[in-house]
Amino acid sequence: KYLAEHGSCQDMIADSAADLEAARLLTLSCASAIDEKGARGARDKIASIKVSVPELTSRVVDRAIQIHGGAGVCQDFPLARALTGLRTLRIADGPDAVHRRTVARIEIKKTLKKMGIDISGKSKL
Repeated sequence: KYLAEHGSCQDMIADSAADLEAARLLTLSCASAIDEKGARGARDKIASIKVSVPELTSRVVDRAIQIHGGAGVCQDFPLARALTGLRTLRIADGPDAVHRRTVARIEIKKTLKKMGIDISGKSKL
């Protein structure tokens, strides 16, 4: 029986397809925001994809390694290199916590502005 014929593998493939589509859509949304507002105006989207896309793709690679078992971490297969590359990207791009805080601050400011609340000079947001 092929790996792809197992129900558990099909579940992981479906989850991975959804994660990849989410990463793709987040990236397209970010690119559109950069086109419309410039990089400074799209800081929230940029920070979001810096956290989300590496996490989503890491889950995809992790599932692929689980499906392939020990062969998944063998240097003869591209999965081990993909995992190493993703981990390196996450480290090189800065801590996820920093990007998450950037997103949170921007979202809080947008919400307060919509509510008509001015906190300029009162907060470090």
